[in-house]
Amino acid sequence: MRDLAGSKRTRSGPLDVAIVGMACRFPGANDLTAYWDNILAGRRTTSDVPKSRWNASIFCDPGSTATDRVCCRRGGYLDEPIGFEPGRYGIMPLVVDGGEPEQFLVLDTTRAALEDAGINGEIGNSARVEVVVGRGNYFNRGNLTRLQHGRIIAQTVAILKVLHPEWTEGELEAVREDLKGSLPPFEAGTIPGQVTNATAGRVANWLDFTGASYVVDAASASSLVALDLGARALAEGRADLAIVAGVYIQPDVDFPMVFDVLGALSRTGEVRPFAGSADGTLPGEGVGVVILKRLGDAERDGDRVYAVVKGVGIASDGRRTGLASPSARGHARAMRRAYRQGRIDPSTVDMIEGHGLGVPASDRAELRALRAVFPKPKRGRRALGAVSALIGHAMPAAGMAGLIKTALALHHRMIPPAANAEDPHRLIREEGSGFALNAKSRPWIHGETSHPRRAGVNAFGFAGINAHVCLEEHDESWGGDMAGCMPLWETEAILLGAA
Repeated sequence: MRDLAGSKRTRSGPLDVAIVGMACRFPGANDLTAYWDNILAGRRTTSDVPKSRWNASIFCDPGSTATDRVCCRRGGYLDEPIGFEPGRYGIMPLVVDGGEPEQFLVLDTTRAALEDAGINGEIGNSARVEVVVGRGNYFNRGNLTRLQHGRIIAQTVAILKVLHPEWTEGELEAVREDLKGSLPPFEAGTIPGQVTNATAGRVANWLDFTGASYVVDAASASSLVALDLGARALAEGRADLAIVAGVYIQPDVDFPMVFDVLGALSRTGEVRPFAGSADGTLPGEGVGVVILKRLGDAERDGDRVYAVVKGVGIASDGRRTGLASPSARGHARAMRRAYRQGRIDPSTVDMIEGHGLGVPASDRAELRALRAVFPKPKRGRRALGAVSALIGHAMPAAGMAGLIKTALALHHRMIPPAANAEDPHRLIREEGSGFALNAKSRPWIHGETSHPRRAGVNAFGFAGINAHVCLEEHDESWGGDMAGCMPLWETEAILLGAA
């Protein structure tokens, strides 16, 4: 194997990629405006698990230590029923009934994001458009449907045959058909809707995009890794438009069980990121889509720019005590790479959107990394928060939830509140930490510094993958644009000036 230690290294400049359109659905919010409203209000939108996902009376037992039970029924779930109009996209209802909800949510949210970007008609050169979706290759509804139609029904009928030897083959076959009839459909027409990589392919198919379209799985860092890939496609000249998404829907009880077995599920039913009383996370879900262009192209076209992606850092933890052990060094490595690529001094960053699992060991590692990378500001403290406190941990969509929140904060020049501001972690309270949990939403007052407003978004995934994004405001696109703004405020300041 060739030794790479002496190979020549090249250093590229900032990505300078503009976010020109956004759309999302997260718990308690079916669009961008509702999501921003919940964020500014610090409104928790977690709830008891809907009956359509899993039966809490069977699986939830706070006193049990069994691996097939969970200690908490709370989570962040999309409002039900989850709306989707298949006829709008030329899709048969049967395909939707038997397919993955993630596919159709990404498709519908992409349409909304393109409209938000002012792209309502055909796109010039479809070969210059890339679609990258961050999502996990987890046990999902498609897997579950295939498993139920095959192995589970076969096992159930076999058990019934032993319990009722008097039943004829005809009677057993009738039971088999009755069980199949109670499940989502599984046939040739539904199979494309159950394949993971078709989440991106469906978008490309609908809009006749002929550039690359693919799915990336980097666990909970998937969205930000997808952002890196989409931004690089633009920066390297391979594409002129990138559609980047992150999505996760929790179809069953499997991941709450995983969190419980790992000791990471909150028993109190709340996610309290970066709090002294944090006791675990809650499952969350949702979808977010951003539309990216090169900054120069966006300025030429007169696009509204929510924020500018300056740099993305990706890093693995390397060797450590275990694949499930969070690493402060790995987090810090990704952060430093983002600011090195963006050629930005971390001391100039005013706000950090943390991953904020709410799991004590994970929060401790993340806070140590943040303290190692970001020096204490000369005045005040740097704002820290995590939207997971409001919507739960959205798995592969978690980074997208944080990215959209932060882009809106830069665009509207508002610093949102952080939950648990009254109970900050010891590493925040200590002298020299340089971070604070903002108690209330407030205007992002920048002072007389020479640089624009800047923020960072953090994410890390199971098995040691870390991602960090450095964002910067875009002065020329602010003011007069109401996208994502609240239609009503309790109070509003109108500033007048004259010579």
